[in-house]
This record gives sequence, C-alpha cells and structure tokens, in this order.
Amino acid sequence: MRIHAVLLVGVVGCGIVSGLSPAAAAQGPLDLLPADNLLCWKGLPLPDVGAVPEGPSSLGTLIDLFGQLSGRLGPKEQLTIRVFETLGVVAHYPFAVALIDTKATGARADGSGSKVDELRIAAVIKTRGDNRPFLRIIQKTVRSMTDAGVATLVKKQAGRWVYQELRDRRLPPWCVIAWGRLGDHFVITVGRDVWPLIASVAEGKTASINGDPWVSAVRAQFSSEPLIEVFVSVRKICKRLDPFVKGRATAFFDAWNCHDVERSHWALGFEGRALYCITNSRLTSGTARRVYADPHVRDPHLLAAIPPQSRYAVYNVSMARFLPRLISSYYATRSTKDREEATRLWNKIQADLKIDAEKDVLGNLGRRVVLHNYPRHPLHLPLAFTTLIEIRKDPARVRTTLEKLCEEWREGMDKAGSEKDRPITARLERDDDGVWFVQIGPVAGLAWVFTDRYIVTSWSPKALRDYLTHYGEKLNPPPKPRAVAGPASAPASGR
Repeated sequence: MRIHAVLLVGVVGCGIVSGLSPAAAAQGPLDLLPADNLLCWKGLPLPDVGAVPEGPSSLGTLIDLFGQLSGRLGPKEQLTIRVFETLGVVAHYPFAVALIDTKATGARADGSGSKVDELRIAAVIKTRGDNRPFLRIIQKTVRSMTDAGVATLVKKQAGRWVYQELRDRRLPPWCVIAWGRLGDHFVITVGRDVWPLIASVAEGKTASINGDPWVSAVRAQFSSEPLIEVFVSVRKICKRLDPFVKGRATAFFDAWNCHDVERSHWALGFEGRALYCITNSRLTSGTARRVYADPHVRDPHLLAAIPPQSRYAVYNVSMARFLPRLISSYYATRSTKDREEATRLWNKIQADLKIDAEKDVLGNLGRRVVLHNYPRHPLHLPLAFTTLIEIRKDPARVRTTLEKLCEEWREGMDKAGSEKDRPITARLERDDDGVWFVQIGPVAGLAWVFTDRYIVTSWSPKALRDYLTHYGEKLNPPPKPRAVAGPASAPASGR
C-alpha cells in the first residue's frame, strides 16, 4: 500500500475521533486564540455568501487547473495553492487567523528584505462539526506531498483532544502542519507546538483574545458583531522583529504615524448597504477612536455614482497624505540603497516628463474614496470591487499627468521585458476609449480610467466598462449653481 493511502485514512480518522472529546464552551474563534499574539484577523461570512458547495468549488477547480498547467510543483508551491483554496472555503464560515509568533532575518547583508526563520500561525473555523470541505483539501495536500515518501503523518493528543501532525523533510523544520476538531471548531495550525497551544486556550489554561480586558472593552462598543476585526499588536511586532531586521518594523509603523500606538483594533461591518470602518488605538495616554468609513454619508452626487443594491463604502482619507505614507512604509522595509535608487529614479521620471506629481496629482485629489461591489465577480472574490477616487480640482491636469506616468510605466515594462530576452508575461495596455489595464498572459486584470470627477478602477476592463456603460453619466461633476441676479433697483421716488 502506498504511503499516502495510509495517511489519508489517518486524515479522515482524525476528523472523526477528535470530535468525540467535548471541547470547552467556546462561543467563537476568538475564544480559542491566545491573547499573546502579533496579528489577528477575524471574519464572518459576507451576507450574500452562499453555502459551501458539496463538490469542488469554482475557485478550487481553477486552482487545480493552474497547478496542472504549471507542471510538477514543489512542496512550497503545493502548499501555497492549497492555502488559497482553503481561504476560499473559509469565507463561508466564522473564522479567525492569528500570527502568534514569527522570527525573520534580513535576506541581504544589510538586513533588508526578509527571510522567515520561524512562523507560528493558527486558523480557527467555526464549522459546527461539519469539517468535510477542509478534510477534502487536506486529503489532496497529503496525497500530493507524500508521493515522494518524505512526509510523515502522526496522530497526537493535546489535553482531551486528538489532532494530526504532518511533517515534510523538504520543508523548513518550523513548517509543521497540524489539524483537528475542537468542539464546534476546526483548527489548522502551522508551526511547532501551535495546536497544543490552542488546546491550552480551550482548557482555560492560556488567556484568549476575547479574555483581554482592553479588547473586551473595545468590542463592547458595537451593538452587533462587526463583519471583520483586525487586531494589531504594534509594540509586540516591533519588539519581536526589530532585532532581526535592524529596526525596520518600527520604521514601517512610524511611516504611518503610529509612534504612540501600542495596539490597535480595526472593525468593519455593514449598516444596511453601507460599510463602516472604525479603529480604536491604545496609546500611552489612553484609547483614540477614528471613523475612516462613515455609513451615514448623504452626499447625493456621491451616492448617485453607486449602483442600486450594491454594497459600498465611503472612506474619508486624504490621498495627498495616504499615498506618500503607503510608499514610505514600503521603502521603510527596504535597504538605504533601494530607497535612494527609488528616489533618484522618481525624480528623473518627473524631470523627464516635466511634471510634479505632488502638485499636479496629489494636490488636486479629494478626501473621499468610494468602493462598491458592482459588477459582481463570478467567483465572488472579496477584493474584486470598483473604486472611485475623488478629483477635487483641475481634472484636466490630473488626467494629463497620470496619462504621462502610465505611458512611462508601459515603456519601462516593455523595455525590461526585452532586456531579459524572454516573452513578456505582463504588459500595460491602453485601449482607444482611454481604459488602461494590466494584461498578464491571456488574462486582463486590474483596469482604470480617468474622468472629470474620479479616477475609476475595477477588477477587469470588462467590469470597468460594464460599470461605465450603466452608470458613467453619474460620474459627471455636479452642475455649478447659476448666478442669480440681485433685486432690481427701486425707481426714483420723484421727490
């Protein structure tokens, strides 16, 4: 009998046996994740997400097809593919994923870049005992990884619960994969001794995220559970990573003006069709609260650009500050050489094109960004939305500048591809109607266009044109108020 056949029996067996032991009364995934973590993402199913398909999902089928077309994949590539497939299934359930600990070293001599030396992650999904969709993915993973006979699957026990642990000698020593049922939840972990840690939380021996006083106080502000919650332990991340990456974790958060932030909690949810986005940050002086996306915006011209029945968000952010911070945070993780080269190249591009991006573009953008989910992606991908970035003034100047930058980008991509003397896999294209898009092989991806009132992007040229065809007239600037003549002068009295 081939080894993977034996392992598959163990996979299914674990799904049955581990359910025989009663778990502690955990109401949700956050009750099973340790309070001492670096980063956590909790999610609930989107309101329009249907039930998990009994057979292979569309996303899973595409992923399998990609793997077959790519030829024989190594263990890391196989795991990456299965992670994406798992995420597609997870979206149908209440879940939480936590980065419990990590250790990284610089990939270069100067400490820049990153190379993972240790990683401990836990995913807790509330399946109410129906773990079949996840066991199917695990079975495929085990089958593909054990043909070479270098993987081992061992049944283990942590407290009252049984789980399975998979190791592969081709993977780093820290990459230990474990899974098992814990009451109403299915737990998948990566890293050494992570599954026993979750069992310890279930037994009440280790504090959970929900048991943290500050987290409990912040979550109590919401009358109903937010759709998405993100917990960021800023100080812990910096303390853990700075010694290995020469202070670049602190530099990253400093670029976002998080000097005084110890930890933060982000909450996103819907009020009707409108999304709210609220953050609470624990500072040395107390807790600061900010609303980034307001569900109560009533601007008629703004709302007119949102298709009826679509879910949407209206963010209030200054693009003149947000984009520079985004770029600065990225280069904070790079070497000094990379930053200097990027600055030199950017200055050269602006000089050659005779533009000033800060004055010509950023200074003319508004503070509001609209996102909506029209048109719907056929695979219901959560990040497949249409975005409208407000242009506050001088749209002709904004358009001319951005068109020049896109042309320069296209020429740079073509030149880089020709210098490598191999087929160009990604190209930047522009159609006659002004729509720009990224072409990756046969797939047309992200697309954008510049109008008099917005920079509009969507997940494909077809999706963008669909939106423009049906709602493009709503993107016109509101008419300027007509001058009203003052009252006529009174005739002379004749006195």
